[in-house]
Amino acid sequence: ISSPPEIKELANAFNTMCERLKELDEMKIDFISHLSHELRTPLTAIKEASSMLLEGVFTDMPEKQYELFSIIKEECERLINGVNRILDLSRMEAGMMSYKFRTFSLLPIIEKSTLKLTPLAQRKKIKIEMNIEDNLPLVRIDEERITQVIENLLSNAIKFTADGGKISISANKNEGNMITVSVTDTGCGIPKEELEKVFEKFKRIESGWVAVRGTGLGLSIAKHIITAHGGQIWVESEPGKGSTFYFTLPVS
Repeated sequence: ISSPPEIKELANAFNTMCERLKELDEMKIDFISHLSHELRTPLTAIKEASSMLLEGVFTDMPEKQYELFSIIKEECERLINGVNRILDLSRMEAGMMSYKFRTFSLLPIIEKSTLKLTPLAQRKKIKIEMNIEDNLPLVRIDEERITQVIENLLSNAIKFTADGGKISISANKNEGNMITVSVTDTGCGIPKEELEKVFEKFKRIESGWVAVRGTGLGLSIAKHIITAHGGQIWVESEPGKGSTFYFTLPVS
């Protein structure tokens, strides 16, 4: 006996929902495992460096002591940044994130972010090019949060671009009275079936594109920030040929 179309449709919807819940649960478990590793690694480094200093291993070698103190400082900053990302996402999802909107030019923000990350790119002999449209209109934004988005996209591009590669960041006004910012890399790219998932919380891409370090929350946070500014964020990519991340902001 065949079931009415409505029953079949309901059953299909229920099965789809169950599959999605299972996928989300697996992503959550993977995220917690990954996060535990991300927190344990810097704590271990801090513990070992502190122990060596307390034991006086390099008492007569000031340069080695300085190196250990630098390790402790860097790993503490890494921990703080990781915890802050988790707190930020929690506030955003609860609708409790506050933004300080003011009118800015994107040019100095992009220049500052690029300058900040240039040393990281130089370690891999990666060249970063800027292509900013002349007389770009002003935008009403939270400068700190948009800087966070730009630096996250540039940092990811550097991570996933091979030595000697190239990254470009562009900004121009489009016909819809919006400014489009894009970050293009010559990295490994992202599989087509994963493109819509890269902004999901807990999601890690099984393609070698996974972040080498970090909580994996950067893109999810970026989406919340851009949405709060009235813009959109998306990615275009082809495996083996690199990726381009775009986001838009309304003209002030």
